[in-house]
Amino acid sequence: MSAAQQPGRTALVLGGGGVTGIAWEIGVLAGLRAAGGPSAAALDAPALVVGTSAGSVVGTLVAAAADTGPGWDLADALAAQHAPSTTEMPRDVDLDALVERMAAASSDDPLEARRGVGELALGVDRSVSDERRAAVAARLPVHDWPATPLRVTAVDAHSGELVVFDAAAGVALDDAVAASCAVPGVWPVVPIGDRLFMDGGIASLCHATLAAGHDRVVVLVPFPAAGGAGTRPLDDELAHLRETGAELVVIGPDPDYLAGPGRAALDPAGRPAAADLGYRLGRSIGEDRT
Repeated sequence: MSAAQQPGRTALVLGGGGVTGIAWEIGVLAGLRAAGGPSAAALDAPALVVGTSAGSVVGTLVAAAADTGPGWDLADALAAQHAPSTTEMPRDVDLDALVERMAAASSDDPLEARRGVGELALGVDRSVSDERRAAVAARLPVHDWPATPLRVTAVDAHSGELVVFDAAAGVALDDAVAASCAVPGVWPVVPIGDRLFMDGGIASLCHATLAAGHDRVVVLVPFPAAGGAGTRPLDDELAHLRETGAELVVIGPDPDYLAGPGRAALDPAGRPAAADLGYRLGRSIGEDRT
């Protein structure tokens, strides 16, 4: 058993936040890496990476890079956020209105609430499904599951059940990530086997509890930590991890991000600014901890 597989390890949890959330998370990680110190060292050999929605893309990047060994950097990934994309599919989406539509599915039963959101997801035109899957696949540095343990979350649009994909699930990585990124009301549901899946963020922004059992858990969350219809609040998940004795490092969005690219999280044009703001924040946090 390698050192990266021993107990007493660090888990990295990456939350959802749209296409600008991908850029922000990459920027934060690059800033932490540039600052050095313990936060950067924790990226070298994570014992587990958990990715939800945008975090499933960044999680694949981190896990695949960690496979190459300590010292990998994020320069290429960061530079890519500043380059024009020929594969992203822009969507002019009113996020506030979308959140209100999801909130209309509110119920005391989380599964029932998620099934309500699933109805919204199932109503999206699936004629762009192939194009959308290709766009998500183009974000990924690899198309096979990395050796570094990676968990990708999605929600069954019919049942509201959370499903966690990993290398043992027998599901293509591209399909798992596309499912995790299938924002209800915006992108079509993703078929895997005989089931249809939507964004994993519908059940939790981060699914931080999947990291239970690790001594240290680093959480990046581009969206404010709040619960919605069927969505478990992040504070509840963090409380659960603290009860297990885990040391937590939680990095959330700053006001500049929320007032800027975070307000149009599905607009690829916001990627450069999001990456820059994430880098600034990550470097500041890393230097404070050095």
